[in-house]
Amino acid sequence: MAKLKINPWKEVWLHPRNTIKAILKYDPKYMVLPLAALAGIANNALDFESMDAIVGGSSFIGSAFVAALLGIVSLYISGFLLSLTGRWINGKANALKLRAAIAWAGVPVVTSLLLFIPLFFALNSESFGILSVSSIAFMILGVWSLVLQVGMISEIQKFSIWKAILNIILAGIVILIPLLIIAVLAGTAVYT
Repeated sequence: MAKLKINPWKEVWLHPRNTIKAILKYDPKYMVLPLAALAGIANNALDFESMDAIVGGSSFIGSAFVAALLGIVSLYISGFLLSLTGRWINGKANALKLRAAIAWAGVPVVTSLLLFIPLFFALNSESFGILSVSSIAFMILGVWSLVLQVGMISEIQKFSIWKAILNIILAGIVILIPLLIIAVLAGTAVYT
């Protein structure tokens, strides 16, 4: 196994292509599941109160566990769909490599967990100043994660940036179509 010659935590922010190449050369599974779990927590942190109903009561740990599980499930579904739709447009990466790209592109979102503590207290104390600043920072970090993901997918699929964006859009459509069909069927079942 090759040695990891970069610090991916630092390099990923500005050099996503070099980062994903180094990680794939080192170990495509390196930190993928922990990053996916943390991204799941970060992406669902604002929904913890609504998740309390799912886990039964007001349990931060229970909500965090459910969110982490959602992050990992989402990683596997996304990796599969990006691999599938990528092959439609002559992509070269398998699901394993795409999961690494998705997970490592999520580092900015994972970093937003540092904002979760003031945000959590703001929600409890209704301090909207901290809430809005944290929400804006979370949104900016989320957009940056998407930019990193496009760059990494472009690199490993051997696509242009535009084709990488198409790959992501196609994967989204593949998810959306069954959901729309279910919604339509559920809607017609209600009205019959």
